[in-house]
Amino acid sequence: MLLPACTICLLALSSLFSSCNSDGGKSTSGPALNLDSVKATIDASNKAYGACFATGDSVKFAGFYTADACINPPNMPRMCGTQAITAFFSGGYKMGIRNIKLTVEEVIGGDGSVAEIGKYELMGDKDASMDKGKYIVVWKQVEGKWKMHRDEWNSDNPCPPPPPAEKK
Repeated sequence: MLLPACTICLLALSSLFSSCNSDGGKSTSGPALNLDSVKATIDASNKAYGACFATGDSVKFAGFYTADACINPPNMPRMCGTQAITAFFSGGYKMGIRNIKLTVEEVIGGDGSVAEIGKYELMGDKDASMDKGKYIVVWKQVEGKWKMHRDEWNSDNPCPPPPPAEKK
């Protein structure tokens, strides 16, 4: 039941961002957005973002997000705002996460907002891999800087098996 709903949401987002990137043959008043340049900016931001775990800097970590950003972690409710994102970061740091390696695979969109699609790897002490998966981030331009506005990810690891049924 969840899979069809997720598929519909992804198709709607994809359609939205492709329509934002298409001018339908009309001329625009400003310079065209260079997605390669935006991708390079996002890639640099992602490296600094992941390194925040090495130092435990939750304030710097939350600074990569817009003030009204929301994150959608797997198996948890949606969390919005700087305070919630900072608390989430602190929990990840306490759990042992020391770096996030993000690989940008695609950036789509247009002026003002873009979507980043990629892969992640969570690293613990001595760069031990803790988890691998994929993500989609919607970036928004705020005062000339690209910031994460919506962030959703999920693991490529299989779900753990259910606990054994209780004997009656």
